[in-house]
Amino acid sequence: MTPDDYRDIFWSMLRDAIDQMLTHPPGSYKPISYEQMYSAVYKCVCKQYSEQLYADLITHVKTRLGQWSTHLTQVDDEAFINEFHKALVQYFHALGGIVPIFTYMNRFYIEAKLHTDLKSELIKVFTSLVADQHVSRLIPLMVTAQSKPFCIPPSVMSTMCKHLYQLNPEYTVIEPRLFSSYLPNVLPQMTEEDLQAQQNADRLLQESLRSQGWGCSGSMSSTRKRDLEDAPGPPNRG
Repeated sequence: MTPDDYRDIFWSMLRDAIDQMLTHPPGSYKPISYEQMYSAVYKCVCKQYSEQLYADLITHVKTRLGQWSTHLTQVDDEAFINEFHKALVQYFHALGGIVPIFTYMNRFYIEAKLHTDLKSELIKVFTSLVADQHVSRLIPLMVTAQSKPFCIPPSVMSTMCKHLYQLNPEYTVIEPRLFSSYLPNVLPQMTEEDLQAQQNADRLLQESLRSQGWGCSGSMSSTRKRDLEDAPGPPNRG
């Protein structure tokens, strides 16, 4: 395999497949032959092009994600959550195709020589170039949307929180209660003092509701029952 063969035949074919997975909605592009792509990666690795192939892959993904990040800066607040959600779903779907295609390179170059793995490295790239750049804008918008019924579907919010946590668990620190609505074990365990404070808060809320006339149906119904019992019965026709 000559350098020209690598660039014009093998890398060109792999780059086109990557672009399909990164730029077209899932299921909308022509089927990719994973056997053909896997075979191309296998040949590149066997012909000592592992380092070049890995560098080309990461560089190309960085280029595409840089374009995504630029696009997000131009999106207004009303559409931002949906646009970011679209990017997240697109990328994680693409990972499900890219990582298997490059399995041979991952096993015999990335894991063996770099002591990491391809999926982790691709997640780091998205975190650095996209998520880190926009999360300080995104999460406050998500908090606002959560407080407005039907603003953003719960399934979208759940997917966002799940993927953001996968990218970087530290994102939960920005707004723990938002993430705790969709992910388990985000908030620290309650201490005895926390439980007491929660009970006091619940008691004050109940007292406030009672003072406004809520929660009195039981006493009202018992009063009505007594009134009915005390009322004279129908006249005796006998």
